[in-house]
Amino acid sequence: MQLMEKEEGENQTSVTEFILLGLGDLPELQILLFLLFLVIYIATMAGNILIVALVVTDQHLHTPMYFFLGNLSCLETCYSSTILPRLLASLLTGDRTISVRGCMTQLVLFGSLVTTECYLLTVMSYDRYLAICKPLHYGALMNGRLCLQLAAGSWISGFLACTIFMCLMPQLIFCGPNEIDHFFCDFTLLIQPFCNDSSQITPIIYIFSFLDAVSPFLLTLTSYICIIVTILQIPSTSGRQKVFSTCSSHLIVVALFYGTIMIVYMLPKSGTLRALNKVFSVCYTVLTPLANPLIYSLRNREVKEALRNTGAFNGIILSSLSGDPNRRLSQREAAFLYKPWKLRSRRHAGPSYYTQVCESSKKQAPASAAVEVQLMERAEGGNQTPVTEFILLGFGNQPGLQILFFLLFLVIYVVTMAGNLLIVVLVVTDQHLHTPMYFFLGNLSCLETCYTSTILPRLLASLLTGDRTISVEGCITQLVVFVFLVTTESYLLAAMSYDRYLAICKPLYYGTLMNGRLCLQLATGSWISGFLACTILVCFTSELIFCGPNEMDHFFCDLTPVLKLSCSDTSQITPVIYIFSFLNLVLPFLLTLMSYVCVISTILSIPSTTGKQKAFSTCSSHLIVVTIFYGTVMIVYMLPKSNTLRALNKVFSVCYTVLTPLANPLIYSLRNREVKEALRNVVRKSVTLTRIS
Repeated sequence: MQLMEKEEGENQTSVTEFILLGLGDLPELQILLFLLFLVIYIATMAGNILIVALVVTDQHLHTPMYFFLGNLSCLETCYSSTILPRLLASLLTGDRTISVRGCMTQLVLFGSLVTTECYLLTVMSYDRYLAICKPLHYGALMNGRLCLQLAAGSWISGFLACTIFMCLMPQLIFCGPNEIDHFFCDFTLLIQPFCNDSSQITPIIYIFSFLDAVSPFLLTLTSYICIIVTILQIPSTSGRQKVFSTCSSHLIVVALFYGTIMIVYMLPKSGTLRALNKVFSVCYTVLTPLANPLIYSLRNREVKEALRNTGAFNGIILSSLSGDPNRRLSQREAAFLYKPWKLRSRRHAGPSYYTQVCESSKKQAPASAAVEVQLMERAEGGNQTPVTEFILLGFGNQPGLQILFFLLFLVIYVVTMAGNLLIVVLVVTDQHLHTPMYFFLGNLSCLETCYTSTILPRLLASLLTGDRTISVEGCITQLVVFVFLVTTESYLLAAMSYDRYLAICKPLYYGTLMNGRLCLQLATGSWISGFLACTILVCFTSELIFCGPNEMDHFFCDLTPVLKLSCSDTSQITPVIYIFSFLNLVLPFLLTLMSYVCVISTILSIPSTTGKQKAFSTCSSHLIVVTIFYGTVMIVYMLPKSNTLRALNKVFSVCYTVLTPLANPLIYSLRNREVKEALRNVVRKSVTLTRIS
C-alpha cells in the first residue's frame, strides 16, 4: 500500500524550488566566472544584434543566405538570454535556487529555441546546397517566398515543441531531491527528482528528440555530402577553395553546435565525466551563440563590407545633418547611397531605408534606375492571364442524374450530421460515457461534422444549381481545411488505437496510465498536428500561380488535381508533400497498425473463446472505422492515375470523404451497448419531461 502511495505521489511533500549546483562550489572563482560570463553575454548580444541590423539595413545582404543568418542571430539573442541572466544572478548573489515554475519556463523556452536552431541550420544547409549544386537555378528556386516559408517553418517547429512540452509539464510531480547538478534546467536532469511514472513521457521524449534534433541533423548531413561531392568534382584548386568558402562559415557553426550536443547527450552520465559534460554544455549553450557572429563577421567579406558601408553612411548622414540643411549631396555620396539600385533588383533587395532619408537627392541617382525597376516588375508579373476560378467536373455531365445525386447526398449529409452530433451530445451528457474511449469518440464525431461540412454543402449546391465553378480562394480554403481535418483524424485514430492497446494489453494499469490528463494531451496533440499541417500547406499553396486550364476532374479540391493545374514550378513542393504525407498519414497508420498487432496477439493468447470474443468486442468498432478510412485512402492515393481508373478513384474518394463520416456513428451506435443504453436513457428523460410539461 505504501509503495502504491509513493507511485501515485500521495502523502509526499511536493518540491517548490530547485537548487542549481552550477559549476561547482568554488567561492573564490565566483567573481571571476561572473565577469567572464558577463563579457561573453554582452559580446554575444552586441554581435548578434549587429548582424541583424546589418542584414536589415544593407542592400548587399538582402540575399537568402543572410536572411537566414539574420534569423539565426535573432534566435541566438533569445537563446543566450534564456540561460545567462539567471546564471549571472546566481554567480553574483550566491543564490542558487530557482522555483519549479521558473525552471519549467526556462526548460520550455530552451527546448523551443534549440528545436528552431536545428531546423534553421538545416534550412541554411539546404540554401548552400542549392547555391553550390544547382547554381543556374538558385535564383528561381530560393526565392523570397520560399525563404520566408522555410524560416517560418523553423520557428513554427520550435513553437510546436514548446507546446508539447507545456502539455507534458503539468503532469510532472517533484518530491525530492531538489538538487540539480547543472547550471540550467535541462530535461535529462529533471527526470531524476521526478516522482511519478515517467514511462509515458520517455517515449515521447525520444520521438521528439528524433524529429527535432536527429532528423534536421540527417538532412543537414545529406546536404553537405552533396555539397562536398560537387566541390570535389571541380577540376581547379582555386575553384574548389572559392566554392568551399561560401559554406565554410556555416559548416563550422554546424560542427560546433551538433558536435557539442552529441557529446553532452551521448556521453555516459558517470561521475568522472560529469564535469566534462558541463564544459561541453557551456560550449553549445554559451559559446556557440558567441561564435556565430565572430565566425560570420571574420570569414565573410560581405559582412565586413556592410560594416564599413554602415560607418561610411553614418558619416555622410551626420555631415549632412550637422551642416546646411539645404545642402545637396556630392556626386560621390549620391553614387554611394544609390549603388544598390544598380546591384539588386527589387525582388531581392526591397526598398532601402536610406533612399527615404535622402529623398531630396533623388535627382542625382542614375537615370536608368527607374527603367530597370519597371522592366523587373514587368518580368516578375509576367504576361499570363491568371485564373480566378476553377470548374469542378464532379461526377460527369449527366443532367438526368443530378436530382438523384442531390437527394442521395442530401440524405447522407443530414444523417451524418445528426448521427455525429447525437454522439457528441451523448458523450457530454451521459456519465457512463465519461471514459477515455468515448472522450476520443466525441472528438472524432465533432471532427466528422466539420469534415462533412467542408465538402458536401459545396457539392449539394453544385448538383442543385448546375454551377460547377469555385473561386481559387474558395478552392484553396477547402483544400487547407480538408488537409487539417484529415491529419487530425489520422492522429485521433492512432490515439484511439493506443487507448485500446492499453485497455486490452495492460488492463491492470489502464486506469492509471490512461488518465484524464493524458487523454486531453493526446486529443490536443491530434488537433495541433492538424493545425501545423494546415499552416505549412498555406505557406506553400500561397505561392502557386494558376493560368489555365481551369477544369478539375473531381468533386472537391484535392491536393493532387490542384497541383496539376498550377503553372508554377512544383519541384520544391513535391518533396515537402511526401514528407508531410509520411508524418501525417503513414506514421499514424504505422502506430495504429503496431497497436493492433499487439492487441490481436494478446487476444489470441486468451485461452477461452468467450474471453477472446469479449476482448475483441471492445475494439471491433474502432478497427472497422480504421480499416474503412485507411483502406480507401490508400486506394485513392496509391492507384495509378490512368483514365480507366479515374471513375473508380472518384468512387473511393466518396467512400473516405462522405461515407466514412456517415459510417462512424452507425458503427459505434449499433455495436456499442453503452451508446445504445445512453440513447435509451436520453429518450426516457425526454419522454418524461414531455409528459410533465
